[in-house]
This record gives sequence, C-alpha cells and structure tokens, in this order.
Amino acid sequence: MTDSKTRNPLILIKGLVMARNREDIEHSGYVDALNVLDRHFDVYEQRLSVMRAPASFPDGEVLLDAASQGLEKLRGAVSGLRGFDPLTAPGRATPFIEEAEQGFGLLAQLQEVTDEKKQEFEEAYREFQENEDETE
Repeated sequence: MTDSKTRNPLILIKGLVMARNREDIEHSGYVDALNVLDRHFDVYEQRLSVMRAPASFPDGEVLLDAASQGLEKLRGAVSGLRGFDPLTAPGRATPFIEEAEQGFGLLAQLQEVTDEKKQEFEEAYREFQENEDETE
C-alpha cells in the first residue's frame, strides 16, 4: 500500500542515502534506485509540460515555472548523488540533500495551490447547487 509519504521524492532520496550509509543496500541497488527516481521525474516532467494555467489564475504560470525549477533541483540532486557512494563519503551527500529539499519545496507550492484552488471550486459548485435547489 502506497501513501503520500512513500511517493514523496524527498523522503525517498533521504531514505536511500540513509540506507546506503547503514549498509542496508548495496551500492548497485542504491544506483538502481536513483535511476528509478530519475525515470519518475521524466514522467512528472511530461505531466508538467502539458499543464497550463487558466487565464483566471495569473499566478499559475509562475507556479508552473517554480515547479519546473523544483523538478530540475531534484534531478540535479539525484544526479549528484549518483556520482559517489554515500557510505564512503557521507558528508558529500549533504549539499545534494539540501538541493532536493529546495526542489521539493518548490513542487509542494504547486500542490498546495492546486489543492486550494480545487477546494475553492468545490465550494463554489456547492453554493451553485444550493442556489439551484432554492430556485426550484
């Protein structure tokens, strides 16, 4: 069963580095997992590329740009982590983890605003339905 925590790329990246530091996984498994994350980022990038902000939401383009930047930061972090073994150089992982945190923060902004706009739409629809019911 997957939940939002197991799909959170930041948690996955941090967990992967920690697992390698504890020798819970072999280096080849660590690299394979980073490659899987990168493929997930490909899918997310495709989804982002087709998203368009509605004209009624002028800040939407800014959020989509921020999400693209966030995705690039996550990709950069994964690429950097792929370049060494955290077990033999644990301190080298820190800047890449920080980059992933920044990237995820930018992606989270898009999700928060999307959730907020969805809730606003649902509330407006409920009000519309209630007004319709009153006029009948």
